[in-house]
Amino acid sequence: MCGICGLAYVDPARPVELDRLLRMRAAVAHRGPDGAGERREAGVGLGHTRLSIIDVATGQQPLANEDGSIWITFNGEIYNYRELAAQLQSHGHTFRTRSDTEVLVHAYETWGLNFVERLNGMFAFGLHDVRNGRVVLGRDHLGIKPLFYSVTDEGLFFGSEIKAVLAGSGCAPRLQFASLQEYLVFRYVAGSRSFFHGVHRLPPGHVAVWQDGRLQVQRYWTAPGPAAHNDSTGLTLDQATDRLEELLAEAVRSQLMSEVPLGTFCSGGVDSGLVTTYAARHADRQLATFSVGFAERTWDETALAQDTATRARASHHVLRADPHTFQATLHRLIWHHDEPLSHPNSVPLYLLSRFARQFVTVVLTGEGADELFGGYPRYHITRLRHATAHLPQWSRALTAGALRRLPGHRAAKLAELLPLSYEDAVIYNSAYVSPALVSRLTGAPIDDAVAERRDLVAQAFVPGDAVATMTRYELATYLGCALDRMDRMSMASGLEGRVPFLDLPLVEWTTSLRSALKVRARENKRVVKRLAERYLSPRITRGAKSGFGIPLKGWFQDPAFSALLDRMRDPRHPAAAAFDRPTLDRLLAEHLRGDQDHGEVLWLLANVYLWHEVQLWGNRGD
Repeated sequence: MCGICGLAYVDPARPVELDRLLRMRAAVAHRGPDGAGERREAGVGLGHTRLSIIDVATGQQPLANEDGSIWITFNGEIYNYRELAAQLQSHGHTFRTRSDTEVLVHAYETWGLNFVERLNGMFAFGLHDVRNGRVVLGRDHLGIKPLFYSVTDEGLFFGSEIKAVLAGSGCAPRLQFASLQEYLVFRYVAGSRSFFHGVHRLPPGHVAVWQDGRLQVQRYWTAPGPAAHNDSTGLTLDQATDRLEELLAEAVRSQLMSEVPLGTFCSGGVDSGLVTTYAARHADRQLATFSVGFAERTWDETALAQDTATRARASHHVLRADPHTFQATLHRLIWHHDEPLSHPNSVPLYLLSRFARQFVTVVLTGEGADELFGGYPRYHITRLRHATAHLPQWSRALTAGALRRLPGHRAAKLAELLPLSYEDAVIYNSAYVSPALVSRLTGAPIDDAVAERRDLVAQAFVPGDAVATMTRYELATYLGCALDRMDRMSMASGLEGRVPFLDLPLVEWTTSLRSALKVRARENKRVVKRLAERYLSPRITRGAKSGFGIPLKGWFQDPAFSALLDRMRDPRHPAAAAFDRPTLDRLLAEHLRGDQDHGEVLWLLANVYLWHEVQLWGNRGD
């Protein structure tokens, strides 16, 4: 795991200024505390900061092929690199290192741009093909590793984090208004757009080629949908459970490769519990596990995490979080994240990563299982909305009216979605804040904010299968939010996070699996929970969904947050111009009086205010 950066000028003869490249590299120095390197040629510069995991002795970057005609700066891990190295040696390539990075330059030489299709891992890279005068950017199939870029009149600037891109381009940070609206509705920005004007993210499963002063972005992978005939057709639940066990156990085993200490994040839930179980089974020493706890018993799941660790015979470590530490950390984390934080659990995740780094350099986590196997309640809502697709609009409107009289959040959510088109129902099913409220807050419609999501829904659509459609849409949207959070919060402390549920063979098998084996009636993640019953406590497998949650409602009423709330009331604050003052004041007053719980939208608004302080005032919380 590392930090990468680079630039390519429109003028291929223009020398690359060393200080410019070093500024970009310094912006991601926290990602690679074990070493740094750079490479400059006419028109192109590559930078790298290294966190040593594999081939600690000889894996320095940027790295070249035998004749120096191809150079690469790479972040991530390639889990099938040994198999690829053997194939490449049969093609006559000679390896000078034992690193997975060297496999990439030889693979590009042999197979061209299509080499990325052969990779199983998490990766982002910038590759300079000197002979053909082009720079290639690439990102893994699911977007586990980040890669951002900007194209200006000078050329292309790219990096693992937005701060590196801005350090190279010299552009001042500017808020993208449509991204602000999208963030306030969904808690994150999906697709290729970022929170910054002029800065883009390379989408998962894509490569980009810079040549002759132009950038061309192209897709190389799409998640398959359920197939009429494949090896998962007709599987019973027990058979699917056996196959899932084989794939997940192999994914965990392959991701244990490391020359440094390794552990797992164990939240007390099913997904991290299974990863911990298999990691303990295959580890060559006692596994270290980590969880975070809270004083509020409703949110504390350390007892469940301890139970899993005990069953796995692991050495378990617990960190306690509190409101004061939470509030005091926010500026720093937004600087690391570049964009406003998506979920409050970014804070305990960062604190836990910093804590775990005292013991290990790599952790395995349970990210990705919910998106692959239908782990969220919104999968049931999508199924119900799909079941009414044949009804005329007036009938759906009547049904929605009846649902509004029923208690509970899910009935209200379904009532909100029924009158909408199926496309919009899928999009707004994952909304955390009312689009109407965001329009009032920002003083404008949100149509532009959801335009790219409409394209993503169209690409994800599987006729007649709401669960498969939702899965493919979530892989292209919310999964990226979760992975960005994991990457930034762990790498802020120089800790590598790995995600076995997103091992490529497991992903492609899962997305082709019949939806009834994932979600049915009131059940979520059926096959995952059936597997978990073999190893984990019934309190975990039969309990409510868990994770690193946050008691947000009460914490916003804690005195630790009073100074932040005062700044949100200040009309002179640089963020204030983006919002309707009466609407914001009403939200604050109702929440603090206890009349309504506006914790979700206040969390997002607070992040926007803090983002302005980080970007415009330079307040990094140091």
